[in-house]
Amino acid sequence: MKIREIAEKLFLELGQQDIVAGSREERESLEKIRGIFEELQLPVETYSFQCSSWREKHVSLHLHDHELKAVAMPNSPSGSVEAKAVYVGERILREEFRGLDLTGKIAVVKMYRKIDEISWQYLRAVERGAEAVIFVDPYPDRRRRIVIVPSVDYTFSVGSPPPVPVASVSLLDGLKLFQAANRGEKISLEIETDADNSATTGVVAAGDLEGPIFTAHIDKWLSGFTDNVLGVGIVVALAEKYRENAGFIVFGSEEFGAPGYSPWYWIWGSRSFVSGLDERDRLSELGLIINFDTLGGQNISLSASGVDLLSGLRKILGDSYRYTPDQVIFDSFSFTMHGHPALTIHTFEDTLPIYHTDKDVPGNVDWQKIEEAVQLAEIIATNYMKNKWKMLDYTVLIDKVKEKAMKLKDIKEASELIDFLKKIKIENEKQAHYIRRELTRPIFAGTYGEVFEDPVVSYPYLLEAIEDLLALTQSPMDNTKGESKLKALVKTVPGWETKIYDLRILVNKNAGEELRYLARQLATAYLAETRKIFEKVASVAL
Repeated sequence: MKIREIAEKLFLELGQQDIVAGSREERESLEKIRGIFEELQLPVETYSFQCSSWREKHVSLHLHDHELKAVAMPNSPSGSVEAKAVYVGERILREEFRGLDLTGKIAVVKMYRKIDEISWQYLRAVERGAEAVIFVDPYPDRRRRIVIVPSVDYTFSVGSPPPVPVASVSLLDGLKLFQAANRGEKISLEIETDADNSATTGVVAAGDLEGPIFTAHIDKWLSGFTDNVLGVGIVVALAEKYRENAGFIVFGSEEFGAPGYSPWYWIWGSRSFVSGLDERDRLSELGLIINFDTLGGQNISLSASGVDLLSGLRKILGDSYRYTPDQVIFDSFSFTMHGHPALTIHTFEDTLPIYHTDKDVPGNVDWQKIEEAVQLAEIIATNYMKNKWKMLDYTVLIDKVKEKAMKLKDIKEASELIDFLKKIKIENEKQAHYIRRELTRPIFAGTYGEVFEDPVVSYPYLLEAIEDLLALTQSPMDNTKGESKLKALVKTVPGWETKIYDLRILVNKNAGEELRYLARQLATAYLAETRKIFEKVASVAL
């Protein structure tokens, strides 16, 4: 199996340009993969879904008579602006922008260190009157695309388009813009883009989908070798090896594609695919999902859908690798949301310097580590072929709940839940699937636009608040300290946009005792809801 040869050949054939959701390039790329699967004499199905598409048609950025190389940020509208440049720096918080007048100006913004959060910088600059925004990359020799969504949440529903043009430049060109801003000089930015909210994306599935199933996404920004031509190349290589003994899925619309400027714009192809299967009660027919994304770095991570799968992986592979709950950025999360076992093998943190840039090319990867990652995938796949769902450790689905409940054992309902769980045994994947689906959610701690951390996929998410609630029941809280403490305790379920709990409604009137009483009541309610899920598993043949 010649992974390097296959991946580099595919990279040359697909080209170093964008392959955007719903574009002609995406359709042709998916058709190419379909053809490869058919040449291997595998059964192939193609699924189509509506999506949003966007493409850059033209960008020009001029300082005096000198043209700087820029790329438009995805979702940018067309527009032409000539105005004075104002250097904003790395500001991101609303209070950091307070008093800054950008009216009629072009804001030159240093990308925030957590690059996927720069939409907040864009939003703040627009609030202060910016006519256009230019982001400066932290590296000197690359251009980068990051999708811009001017939203204050991460709902699955529709959002709004960015109102002013937005582009990015390298650090070297950014320094020239910084100097121009210091001199009060004008710059001119012209962007022409094309957006289509009724485009079509697709998913190609081949082989035996009872699994194991190897998956990757084919759409990309700029050169996109690690993200994710390499992943597709690995799937093709594994298809050549396993043929009809495994399944293979290639997704479109991972980087972008959710219709209507949705704040949760990513993993649209896999979300649509999984939702369609679930609606037809066919999701349970699929085997274990092994997804490849952003490989090429030194530090291999396995991000998996549930504590039972994570426990099983540790037993199979040992402790030499980094194990985390699944991450919302990967196609595996589309399966995780529906309770289906899935994992992504990746080196995401290591690839950030070249992430979504024109420097994401084969020369910047560690081929030895790529081979190692594929070997891990094959070990997992072989174990699944031999043991099926017995490779998962279902006992931890109960143990994790008991562990959380133990922290509130002085509450009657917590003790009762613990006693009840001692009598429960999860005996099959159908039961485990239901429990995972009901009790797994991404959790964001803090307030959007003020805290810039990734959501953590949590199980059992309803009890995620237990430790904070326990702290409230044990320590006095006066009104002067209440607001800041309650603000820190906000936890949101991104996408669903529900609060696990939000006690801020009491800030203006709370007495310490009243707040502690409410915290105890909330803890009781979450314990009761969790118990109902396990009662259904115990009483009904799912």
